[in-house]
Amino acid sequence: MKQIKGMQLGAVLAATLLLFVVFASMPASAYNAPGPRWAGTSTVYGWDWWGSIPSDWKPAIRNAASAWNSAGSVFRFNEDYWTANVYKASLGSAGPLARTYGSAPNYVILNVNTTFNSDVPWSTTGESGKNDVQNTATHEFGHWLILAHVTGSGDTEKTMYQYADTGETKKRTLEQDDKDGIIHIYG
Repeated sequence: MKQIKGMQLGAVLAATLLLFVVFASMPASAYNAPGPRWAGTSTVYGWDWWGSIPSDWKPAIRNAASAWNSAGSVFRFNEDYWTANVYKASLGSAGPLARTYGSAPNYVILNVNTTFNSDVPWSTTGESGKNDVQNTATHEFGHWLILAHVTGSGDTEKTMYQYADTGETKKRTLEQDDKDGIIHIYG
């Protein structure tokens, strides 16, 4: 047999077959959980103090946090009056619906902020032609948990799917893969 970098070809084939069997036997999952984690099992969210988040949005954002709190994980989102990390500001008319960002030195998340794009139309009722606040907030809270976008054609109903249509409300609730992602990370 030919040698490949000091190994017999048969050994390489056996190792490749073993890896295939191991990965093929793992359940498929649409969630993706790269990188850092929160040090504990909870975090707080709150509105900016200058009032960019309309008061009628707050129940929708609370419901988005509640969707993750009900996912079967020990991780919890808690509203905090003294915290200001959910905003509404200009991200450009061609920009994203929302942007979530934070800091995580040494792979430990210290803080996260979400900005809703004030340059696009919003609704809390799933109104046609407008973006749904709860739909988007549920997705963005998934990013707080370090879940990445899913992009497959079979993933379009999942909360972490990277696109949303105006008037869409189906991502207000979590699919099993979304729940599996947070349970995988935090238990």
